[in-house]
Amino acid sequence: MTPRRRNLAFGAAALALIGLFVAIFFATHERVTVEQPTPPTAEARANPLHGLSLALRAAGQEVVLKGHVDFRRTPPPARGTLVLLYPEAQVETEDDSWALLDWVERGGRLVLPMPSGDAAPSLSDMLGDGLGVEALRGAAATAECPRLRLAVGVAEPVCGTAFSVAEVGEGGFVWPKAGHARIARLPYGEGEVLVLSHLVALTNDRLSPVGTLADAEADAEATRRRDAQTRLMAQLAGAWVEGDAVWLISHRGGSLTALLWREGWPVILGLALALLAWLRWASQRLGPLVPAPPAHRRALMEHIDAAGQFAFRNDHGASLHAALREAVLERLAQRHALARLDEAALARALADRSRLPVEALASALALPYRATPDQFREAITTLATVLHRL
Repeated sequence: MTPRRRNLAFGAAALALIGLFVAIFFATHERVTVEQPTPPTAEARANPLHGLSLALRAAGQEVVLKGHVDFRRTPPPARGTLVLLYPEAQVETEDDSWALLDWVERGGRLVLPMPSGDAAPSLSDMLGDGLGVEALRGAAATAECPRLRLAVGVAEPVCGTAFSVAEVGEGGFVWPKAGHARIARLPYGEGEVLVLSHLVALTNDRLSPVGTLADAEADAEATRRRDAQTRLMAQLAGAWVEGDAVWLISHRGGSLTALLWREGWPVILGLALALLAWLRWASQRLGPLVPAPPAHRRALMEHIDAAGQFAFRNDHGASLHAALREAVLERLAQRHALARLDEAALARALADRSRLPVEALASALALPYRATPDQFREAITTLATVLHRL
């Protein structure tokens, strides 16, 4: 077999093997389309009622998104507006709670979940003192969740925080009973308050779009349940009046400063530590701290002193002492007409004329070559005094 035919045979065998593997793959695998839900991002992550706001706007309803309750400083919504508060912990102060109830008395409509535990103590006090609604605790709060019929064949257990209602006014209703309620619609003044054990049915998870190609029957059941929940909530909220708006207060509340202090403290702490580190780096010094020089310094005398110290360190002190000693002897010869005397006589003669001790003058005239700084300073001072007094 020629090399050309051998190469063709090897190529054909390789193509046949690849084709066999491809055929086996398509025979053992099936193409399936699956939709994988992703975590919420942007506004859907910060706003648990983002899906509800989109649904209301799609239905032509005016929706106003708010971050916190502050009716004492900003204009409250118009009469007939429905305010949906979720989560309830956004009402942080007692003044905000009572300002909200005063707005309801003037014709507002409020929808909120029953506060659980100590999540919103000011709101719990307002509900108890103003509406007679108290959260159940202990064994009464752990009773079996009643089932609410949403549509034909569709029922859902309603759990959350059970509560009791002291008095139901005219036009109000409580489900299932006043002593262990899960839903209550209570009139107050010209408005009304709708209290529910929870608002999970209105969150993004329950109102998210449904529809995967994996299970059509499950999609149909989820769609039917969602539509039933939406109709039920519309009935509970009451009849809409043309021109009414819906305020969704669903972001974590508080001012920007409070939000930064509550959520952004790691960043603030990191920036503070970085600032301290930069200040420490910028204030570094080499060596010990030196005090600032006084303002009355005499630079000339400092240079003279530095020059004398330099000369003494380089063994020039003897020449300085010899020059001053010669100046003293010359003036003694000129002023007092004395010839050169020996060391002892010279010391006595200078002591008589300068009134200085003989011992000090003898030491000053006979300075050792390797004198100490104190000896040198004393000898120079003595000779300068003698020169001045001669």
